[in-house]
Amino acid sequence: MKKQLVAAISLACMTALVACNNEETASDNTPVAIVDGTEITETEFVDQLKTNYGGSTLQAMIRDHLLTQAIDTVGVTDEEIDEELEMLRTEFRVTYGIEDDEGVLEALQTQFNLNVDSIDEFVDEYLVPPLVLKKLATDGIEITEEEIRAYYEENEEQFGEQIRASHILVEDEEIAAEVLEKIEAGEDFAELAKEYSTDPGSGARGGDLDFFGEGKMVAPFEEAAFSMEIGEISEPIESDFGFHIIKVTDQRNAFEDYADEIEQILIQQQSKSNDEVMAELLENANIDIKDSRFSDLYNEENE
Repeated sequence: MKKQLVAAISLACMTALVACNNEETASDNTPVAIVDGTEITETEFVDQLKTNYGGSTLQAMIRDHLLTQAIDTVGVTDEEIDEELEMLRTEFRVTYGIEDDEGVLEALQTQFNLNVDSIDEFVDEYLVPPLVLKKLATDGIEITEEEIRAYYEENEEQFGEQIRASHILVEDEEIAAEVLEKIEAGEDFAELAKEYSTDPGSGARGGDLDFFGEGKMVAPFEEAAFSMEIGEISEPIESDFGFHIIKVTDQRNAFEDYADEIEQILIQQQSKSNDEVMAELLENANIDIKDSRFSDLYNEENE
């Protein structure tokens, strides 16, 4: 997810660069810089931008426009947008230690150079288009229960017993005892993980490690976790990394437990690539390139 978000934001930044210049720059001889008495004018500056980056940026702007047009036809829901936004918040919390939307917005503006005034504006311009692309890529795909079961049976060794657990990792046994005492007193495990855990990735997620099977964790941790019941919280477990307090939150070991995951695997296998989706949108669009420098942008040999 992180890579997808960064890629989407990076593309948006490049598009915004030329779009901003197109909207705010007058075609005149107003100087943008004077070097040893020689002026570099607005016209020269924008012309150079177009020469160096115009083709790729114009393509990106056309693609963004087509995706925006497609929003009404594919039906992106508020729930899907909220889920994507929450993943973004989690990514910024884990990577940058940012805890609120105000901080996320500031990071988008300063670190990613996005000209957005609100989270809502960011969602509309940079989160929704990739969602539209994803929905177009999977449009019309229907996975049957028979296909799901066949995949499970063909790959059954991949779907053995797995547990989902959270942990709080601390440096020494004294701190572990202090944290465990707070848990036993009724304090929230996830909040304590955020406060105490030295594992930055899971700590920011309230200690959640997601599902894992045997052989994925260090031996003392794994031995303890696989011996516990759902909802059970361990005594401090020592490993080479420190002391873990473990909470088992879920378990799966049957076809029904994996059906949804397998369905998503099969959908992904059958979905169109982003290039295929864009090729279809471009084929159905009426695009009239007015600038002669880009007149062959969508000639067959350039696609």
